[in-house]
Amino acid sequence: MIYFFFFSSRRRHTSFTSDWSSDVCSSGLMSLGTTLITGGAGNLARQLSADLAEAGHRVVLVDLPPSAPDLPFEYHVADISNRERLESTLAEVRPDRVIHFASLLSGGSEDNRDLAWRVNADGAFGLFEAALATGVSSIFFPSSVAAYGSPLPETVPPDQPQWPSGLYGVTKACVERLGVYYHRRFGLDFRCLRLPVVVSRFAPPGAASAYASRCFVEAASSGRFTFRVRPETRPSLIYIKDVLRAIRNLLDAPHNQLTQRVYNLQALSPTAGEICRAITDRIPDARLDFDPDAEVTQLIESWPVRFDDSAARTDWGWSPHFELNSLADDFLGELTDGDADGRRLRGTG
Repeated sequence: MIYFFFFSSRRRHTSFTSDWSSDVCSSGLMSLGTTLITGGAGNLARQLSADLAEAGHRVVLVDLPPSAPDLPFEYHVADISNRERLESTLAEVRPDRVIHFASLLSGGSEDNRDLAWRVNADGAFGLFEAALATGVSSIFFPSSVAAYGSPLPETVPPDQPQWPSGLYGVTKACVERLGVYYHRRFGLDFRCLRLPVVVSRFAPPGAASAYASRCFVEAASSGRFTFRVRPETRPSLIYIKDVLRAIRNLLDAPHNQLTQRVYNLQALSPTAGEICRAITDRIPDARLDFDPDAEVTQLIESWPVRFDDSAARTDWGWSPHFELNSLADDFLGELTDGDADGRRLRGTG
């Protein structure tokens, strides 16, 4: 069963217009206020919420019951497929913006297509309708490289046709279109990033792309990892710290500077073999090997290698800070800092 936060049934019904700027500062979204984050216990949400809280926002998280309920924020449970309850949640919390992270991931989407559509597509539609009914003026949505599908040019242009290879990608592309529709039809300030594969210690194990994160985590903790892709596999990647900075920058961008509602991002595109070498250069005793899974490899190799992100660079100044070596230094440095077995990285002291 899928849950979302549940509050009282008190509602306020307000339609959007294209002029909602009385609730928005001239620099784009409200600089402070209440941010409601769906999927609040997940990989990106738990890290972004800390950044927003530090900046002075009231953060309200919405998700399944957390396995480790230690998040220092207001946390609620409800069913995302129940639009009435979702609407009452928004009416009670009265957020200035919603950041919509909640979704079933790639592997789970293929295993349970009905649930994936209900959560990822119908859930997003219900959220847009609930926002319309309660006067929420802004929604941010993280899309994915999975919203594309092969065959693709090596560098994907912004207007590349989207024919996703997996259902997860299909639902991502669907929500992109829904967001643009609600922006054009009702004036909703919809903003979206197509994220490359995110490298983070909290990457969910069920995601097909988790290898790009788990290889660092497992090498640092146990010294062993098996890649389920080919050494030549090379989707577009981005480090979590660059993701968080990109989201914050897009949220703060003046709305009149945005030339589009969905932006591509590009950071780095190393092969799995290059990632392996970056790890063993820093942890020489790590034992890493390859045992490709055909289905996982085929899915990931259908994703883009590189994006044309010129619009993000021009409109709101996007530029990544981390390439492979600096990512490996920073990530492994955090993972091994204070490690009980005294593991140390070469060249880091």
